[in-house]
Amino acid sequence: MGELTKGSILIVTLWTLSFLTTFAVGLARNASGQLRLASHLQDRSKMYYLAAAGIERGIIELKADETPKYDSLNERWSNSEELFKEIPLDEGYITLSYRMEEEGEDSGEAQEIILYGLMDESSRISINKAPLEVLESMLENIGEVEQDAAADIANAIVDWRDIDIIVSPGGAENAYYESLELPYPCKSGDFQMPQELLLVKGMTPGIFSKIAGVITLYGEGKVNINTAGWRVLHALGLSSELAQRVVQFRRGKDGIDGTEDDIIFNTAGEIRNIGPLFTKEAGEINRLTSLNALAVKSDVFRINSAGILKKGGRKLQKDIVCVVSRSAKKPAQILYWRED
Repeated sequence: MGELTKGSILIVTLWTLSFLTTFAVGLARNASGQLRLASHLQDRSKMYYLAAAGIERGIIELKADETPKYDSLNERWSNSEELFKEIPLDEGYITLSYRMEEEGEDSGEAQEIILYGLMDESSRISINKAPLEVLESMLENIGEVEQDAAADIANAIVDWRDIDIIVSPGGAENAYYESLELPYPCKSGDFQMPQELLLVKGMTPGIFSKIAGVITLYGEGKVNINTAGWRVLHALGLSSELAQRVVQFRRGKDGIDGTEDDIIFNTAGEIRNIGPLFTKEAGEINRLTSLNALAVKSDVFRINSAGILKKGGRKLQKDIVCVVSRSAKKPAQILYWRED
């Protein structure tokens, strides 16, 4: 075999080896990418089922509630690190928690505490069911809106959610919204998300940002005085001092929400048991009682469930937010479900 032929064979062999090497490297990279994708999808699936398991755990605790006449912050479903904080499950763990906003009594600045459990939706004001007078108080006390403007916006909220075409004083029905530069119809039905308030006549982003933490879409319009925070009680129409007194009385001797020595209101009328009341304070409570705006129990709860995996020094997390309606005779009904 001549030198030329041998050289040609060598060149062909080298090119073949180069091609095979390139192919093998490409195949390995593709396989590696496929494996990473498969691993990522598997991790997502695990996190989802961890978070979903947290939802089921929360519902089970609700069904096991042993106090059918009231709901309070010191019950197992509401505040139990043992039941809801970093509970190991399979290759990860689950946590159910929520933030409760309070007002610092000395500083006057808002502060938050984290409780491990489920949030009572009746600890907030339902924009779908709250009476006009409560909406006005909320806009004045929390939204910082002047009295006349607060009355107009409250009437517009009622007009937005009711099914009639009668315009309330200062409110608005379909004719107003259809006359806007960018027209849209009046809802004439329940709010489906809090941000829908921004479509209502007179509502501004600034006002909405102030009241967003005290409102809900759910419940029958009554606020649970066993679970409501200071700002919600103030939003209802109690003075800031009286609202603080109610919360402080409820906390018991240790001054902490959700502990064994909490004082429970068994009826809405027991809010008067906080101690001597000035005439004005008694009038504020009587007003809310006459509006049937107070309660001591709830049937709708929010579950914030986090499914967490620890992998390679990283923490991977899937969040599911669920709102459930509890019934003594029927299975829990899911009213809202969001995955993050």
